Amino acid sequence: MDQLRALRYFVKLADTLNFSETADHFRVPSSSVSRRIKDLEDGLGAALFVRTTRSVQLTDLGRLYLGEVTGALQSIDLADEIVGTQSQTPTGILRITAMPGYAERFVLPALAQLRELYPEIELDVNVTDQVINLSGNDVDIAIRAASTLPDQVVARRLRDHEFVLVASPDYIARYGAPKTTMELKDHVVSMYRAPHGILDWLVHRDGAWKAIDLKPKYVTNHGQSLLDSVLCGYGIAFLPSWAVTSDVQAERLQLLDLEDGPLSIDGNTKTGMYLLYHPPKFRLKKIKVAVDFLISELGRD
Repeated sequence: MDQLRALRYFVKLADTLNFSETADHFRVPSSSVSRRIKDLEDGLGAALFVRTTRSVQLTDLGRLYLGEVTGALQSIDLADEIVGTQSQTPTGILRITAMPGYAERFVLPALAQLRELYPEIELDVNVTDQVINLSGNDVDIAIRAASTLPDQVVARRLRDHEFVLVASPDYIARYGAPKTTMELKDHVVSMYRAPHGILDWLVHRDGAWKAIDLKPKYVTNHGQSLLDSVLCGYGIAFLPSWAVTSDVQAERLQLLDLEDGPLSIDGNTKTGMYLLYHPPKFRLKKIKVAVDFLISELGRD
């Protein structure tokens, strides 16, 4: 039995819980995956999966085994890649995840330049609000907003990630600018929907962050659409400062300040935009050149 190949099948099957999907990933027949898993279980003398006609689930021993072998496989993969890519030209697949609004405005244009500089690098870009675990091999570089940072990663701060209240001059001319959170409730507001739900606007009052009871007229998970709506005079929005700076400077939008306390979306005013990666991967040329380039490009205001 090729135990290393069997272990790779095992780890992937533990992730997908689907023999066909695992087989497609490795471009082999499902029967090959099934046979390797059976050989692995026979060699261990223990069942790693419970199989029924409708589902595949890890056993308790399977979960324990997964925790022990995953790190070892990742180390082997990293060692193979380090040895195999020590040429003068950075090569290989570079997996990057980034937040949608920030990705569209900054990350994707920067990656277009990176492709010109290093054409041998193959980019796999996942633009999503979902927080993807950096501990696996699915992501090499993550670009996300955070107030608390995961352990065992390098976190390079790119810029502040503060939110500001904005409306168009036309909207303010027609309806006025709210001065307090109570007045804000009488205005048209547009809000962002994250994977876990609509992002509340919080006000700091009496020593605590409290959600403002608002009834939005427009809700979307697309940041640019939210910005476009406000630019067209359709209400007030609470948006990242990096998304509206140019429009504020051009007087297409106006900043609004409330008298009864600062606002936040998460009760934290120290959130930043970070580039994250695992330290061992920085030894790979594709990671090093990408990190250095992205920090140079994205770290500029």
